[in-house]
Amino acid sequence: MTFFDLILIWLHLIGATFWLGGMLFLSLVAVPLLKQSSDPAFAQREFVNQACRFRMFVWVALSILLVTGAIRLPHVVNLSESIVNWPPAVLSKLVLVFLLIVVSLAHDRFIGPKVRTLKNKPIAELVITEKFFLRISPLIGRLTMLLGLGTLLAAAFMVRA
Repeated sequence: MTFFDLILIWLHLIGATFWLGGMLFLSLVAVPLLKQSSDPAFAQREFVNQACRFRMFVWVALSILLVTGAIRLPHVVNLSESIVNWPPAVLSKLVLVFLLIVVSLAHDRFIGPKVRTLKNKPIAELVITEKFFLRISPLIGRLTMLLGLGTLLAAAFMVRA
């Protein structure tokens, strides 16, 4: 293994640590603390501020993961082989990464902004689809975290397979 390979793996691990660590922090520390607030409007604004600030770093971390992962992929599989011959752990990780990106993009570019707009409307004025968006938004965030944890598990299987 070359020094360049070590640096790529290190950057990959830093990206994964930052991304997943941040998601766990928001879910397990920030949200429970903000739910204890006596001012729900303040808590909502504070969470949105934290999430928006974190989002930029998330996309940097995911970009690092994609670039380093793509560079390292030929060291893990033979790219001239059919994808069906690749190890299941590699295929699982690639599928989970793809789903992670799709769900993250949907959450950041569509669902999140829509929910922020809907939060300013009185609940009585919301139509059923708008209420649906308000209900699924926190679930999408949790799904993203679960996809990240699944990706990490697939990575562990890749290394140990």
